[in-house]
Amino acid sequence: MIFKYLKKEKWLLFWAVCLLPVACSEETNPISPVPDVQVREQVNLNALEALPLKTRDGNFIYIRGGIRGIIVYRRSADNFVAFERQSPYRMQDSCSRVSVHSSQLYLIDSCNQCTFDWEGRPTGGPNRNVLKQYRVEYLNNFTLLITNP
Repeated sequence: MIFKYLKKEKWLLFWAVCLLPVACSEETNPISPVPDVQVREQVNLNALEALPLKTRDGNFIYIRGGIRGIIVYRRSADNFVAFERQSPYRMQDSCSRVSVHSSQLYLIDSCNQCTFDWEGRPTGGPNRNVLKQYRVEYLNNFTLLITNP
């Protein structure tokens, strides 16, 4: 009788181990659940508040627009990216807002302990959704236009 119980227990353990990777999948959702809103923001790179974007790669600024604001990041001299600050995780939480970590190496929703890389992909915490990204057009040497894709 005990032998049958052990066989059954091993069989259940076998299936549990086989199904665990499927049940605990950490696949990233490539489409942000953050709703679309009308976005058309211009950033004058000659303005004092935009100076960080003009001086060095890896710098960023926060601007108004979107749902909870926008993060504009300079990848290189003429390559910029913009992300919505509304976190894609637990959007109903009033504190659910993305900021740049003090190290400037990644983005964080400190309310829900979710982290993101500078591509907008989740890197830590319970979230599996990407950040909402806006289109950035480099119009000339001193103007960026940020819009919905």
